[in-house]
Amino acid sequence: MGQAGQIDEAQTWLAEAEQRLAEGDLHGAFAAYKACLKATPDFPPGLAGMGLFLAEYGDPGTAAQVLSEAVALGGETLALQVAPAFSRLLEGLKPRTWSATLGRDLQTCLSAPTVDPQSLSRVTAEALLLKQPVFDGGVETLEAMGRDPLWLAFLSRCVNVSAPMETRLNAVRAALVEALAGDGGEPTPALGALTAALAISGFASEYAAPVRAASGMAAVLFRPPTSSEASVLGEGDSQALLIRGAVEEPVRERALAKTVAALTPEGADAVSEAVRDQYEANPYPRWSAPPAPRPRPLAEAVTALPGLDRRAFGGKAESVLVAGCGTGFEPIDMARMDPSLAITAMDLSRASLAHGLRVAQDLGLSGVRFAQGDILALDQVQARFDVVTSTGVIHHMARPEAGLARLAGVLRPGGVVRLGLYSERARAVVRMAHDLIRARGWTPVEADIRAFRAHVLALPDGEPLATLKDSADFYSLSGCRDLVFHVQEHRYTPPQLGELIAGAGLRLVGFEASPEARAAFAGAFGRADPLDLGLWDQLEARRPDLFAGMYHLWAQKPG
Repeated sequence: MGQAGQIDEAQTWLAEAEQRLAEGDLHGAFAAYKACLKATPDFPPGLAGMGLFLAEYGDPGTAAQVLSEAVALGGETLALQVAPAFSRLLEGLKPRTWSATLGRDLQTCLSAPTVDPQSLSRVTAEALLLKQPVFDGGVETLEAMGRDPLWLAFLSRCVNVSAPMETRLNAVRAALVEALAGDGGEPTPALGALTAALAISGFASEYAAPVRAASGMAAVLFRPPTSSEASVLGEGDSQALLIRGAVEEPVRERALAKTVAALTPEGADAVSEAVRDQYEANPYPRWSAPPAPRPRPLAEAVTALPGLDRRAFGGKAESVLVAGCGTGFEPIDMARMDPSLAITAMDLSRASLAHGLRVAQDLGLSGVRFAQGDILALDQVQARFDVVTSTGVIHHMARPEAGLARLAGVLRPGGVVRLGLYSERARAVVRMAHDLIRARGWTPVEADIRAFRAHVLALPDGEPLATLKDSADFYSLSGCRDLVFHVQEHRYTPPQLGELIAGAGLRLVGFEASPEARAAFAGAFGRADPLDLGLWDQLEARRPDLFAGMYHLWAQKPG
């Protein structure tokens, strides 16, 4: 059989595999994918199909290898197709040696608009440090970094979340200051690209790393650039990203902040005012690439909740309130997941809202309305919502129970609310940080946040506070402030979550947990009710880091 015949046979088997998969016949689909690749082993669509199948159904190691081969042989369209699944496989890797193949794969995924590049920050940092185990500070090394697309992609697309990489980047900045000072004129294209990329990295972290006095072109490494300063670095992708991200977009956001309408009157709660001031100064969370979720109707996700009263819910999820949306990642994520939704995204901070509004405009999302408002004033809002979400918000209120009562008040009968709340046990190290901050007299100003970070970075890995280096929030000023310098914080145990929900007249209908946590629950309690908060309390007592991020739970209002 000639090559054309082999490709025809492979295409036939690929169509068969996709048909079997659509029918739910996993064994038949797998057999058809194998037959496709037997006919033409280097058939990119067949490799992509097999890789995606293995990624979905439980063989991540082989899936990563197959998708890597598919990306190498296929074109840009195929790379975009597989990039979301491929990046989820890559982000969990722990490379031990440098691999050019891994570098190519990371670069492909970092460049894909369908991937959140931040998810690849840690593994990319580890790979780059393996590629360059020693930094000599020489101009030739800097030039090589400025010509390396993986270094440039990492610096311009990710906020670094690696302590060893932060040490390296501090050394690179120092070397660049010297190199640019001795240049005397315009930098070489490679040095200009590296300076711009490193300036983007500094801007994205809000210059959380130590700052130093620098003049000329090097000043952009330690403070936001002006348009003319950025332009001096030459032309290129990194330079264009710097001008757009650090100059043009902030100007737009300041203008947009003045246009944000109010959903509620301003409240008189002192804690709410302090929280608003914090997020006006340091909008949170910081993100640059918009989410690209898998399409799924929100009503379908809600209907799948194990304890839902489906009759009361009625299968309707059209109107959504995101209460405390911050910089807009969650409402934009929901709008791209389910474009049919009418979403109201509310926050105390206009500066935070402006970031989300700008991104929504850039994406052409018309289904999200950004509005300034206070949860405690929602009793003055007449609208009722099918779904309310409030992630990491009410635990920063003086009385979270009052905030939840207001959220329940704007739910329609049978509607659901999703909450994200801190764990008492998982935040033990944060309580230790609070004690240190009080003892040192540090306050939430930039110099003191940097001083706290320097203290933690200097700790050996065995010290309890050193575990903060594992938190992505630790690596930006706004994130670190939210992590350990927040003006108000409440924490819960699972039984206390139940009391909070019941006090608002709601009923627990869903309790989200990571695959690791679900496996631990099943191992400890078999097929017990996953909504039994008492059992989760027992498990968390043995595994206090189980909910290191937050608890995520769903509750329903009676129909």
